[in-house]
Amino acid sequence: MRLLMVGADLPALAAAAPDVDVTVLLGATTHDGGMPLPAGVRTIFVDDHKSIDAALNGLLRAGLGAGSFDAVYAYDDPALMTAAVLARMLGARGHAPQTVALFRDKYLQKRRIREAGLPVTACSLIEDIRELPAGYRLPYDRAVVKPVAGMATQSTFVVRGDAELARVSAQCRANGATARNFVVEEFVEGEEWFADGYLSEGELRFLSLGRYAQPCLSAVLERAPVQTYSLDPVADKAAYDLASPLVGAALRALGLTDGVFHMELFQLADGTLMFSECAARRAGGPIRDQIRWKFGVDLAADGVRALLEPVGEPVTRARDGVVASTFLPLRPGVVLDYPSATEVLAQPDVVHARIFVPKGMRIQGGAANTFARMGEVTVHTPDPDTARRRLTELADWFTAHIEVLPLAPTLRELYTDPRNAGFVHAAAADG
Repeated sequence: MRLLMVGADLPALAAAAPDVDVTVLLGATTHDGGMPLPAGVRTIFVDDHKSIDAALNGLLRAGLGAGSFDAVYAYDDPALMTAAVLARMLGARGHAPQTVALFRDKYLQKRRIREAGLPVTACSLIEDIRELPAGYRLPYDRAVVKPVAGMATQSTFVVRGDAELARVSAQCRANGATARNFVVEEFVEGEEWFADGYLSEGELRFLSLGRYAQPCLSAVLERAPVQTYSLDPVADKAAYDLASPLVGAALRALGLTDGVFHMELFQLADGTLMFSECAARRAGGPIRDQIRWKFGVDLAADGVRALLEPVGEPVTRARDGVVASTFLPLRPGVVLDYPSATEVLAQPDVVHARIFVPKGMRIQGGAANTFARMGEVTVHTPDPDTARRRLTELADWFTAHIEVLPLAPTLRELYTDPRNAGFVHAAAADG
């Protein structure tokens, strides 16, 4: 089978079955990022893999056109529409562009979910956040304001009242924000859940549920490490019974028939669930690692396979106990050293560790989104209290062992740094 991957999804490449021949449209950003691709993967370098113009031209230059691929796949949100359009042009399996629009545009998505009669957060549209309409009034007492096609909680604000919204508008204008179509959502109090899995031929073949220790947006705004917990299909059967009908109905309403998804839901104070949003891609962060350890299911592999051909339910082996993860925090400065992934894995209860930041990288202090992390760690413990304690201990331990230099150090700071112990300004030979 021949798969065209729009942008490099390293986990999917590593997990690809031997009978899948992968060609990657490699954009300049990924190319310059330097992450090595598995041997045998064909690449076609283009300026921007997300651009349909650059992507199609690159394929044609390589002599590839209709009939060259069996399916077209993308993991990164901004590349999903490019992949969908290419699939139609190449006569390959892939998501319909209209379906991708419902998964990329949060306003369209919530409108479709509401039209299907499902519980969903109220929302409205601001066409240009940098130029609020005259007399515009915030429609909700408290609201979340974000780009209609945003990701990773970037450029996301919680506002109360017209004055705060006006400040957000002015800030976006002053900063030259490139995203200008914004959605305004009614702020919802509740515990945030997430659902992950894949479909084939319109049927939900696998479902995993989890929850955030605190709502993802709250963790990001407080610059606290994002913590996620898998829910057990036996111990948390009531949660699966509650969520499964809503998850299935929402996916049908949005038109997803094949491939992987990541959905977020809110459990309200009265115990009911409300749809928040859904992506036609695998979850970010360590959720894939949690699911692999908890169920023995790799959504990086199975999600791609479900796009290539009809597949059935996976063989699962749900482990008892609690599987949970946390982000490893960043420390601003020039990164000199930190515990290795092997050292993290040697800590009690740790079953997976991943480090993203290379030594020598300059870390700014203002990042506030779910990309901002040094790495990720997953634990397996007998109960939630132990998991919560271990995640906090691991984040604290890792942070304490990160060594950085200030981004703009003074000579005094450099001279007094312990790493410069024994430094002398001049030396002379005896004689």
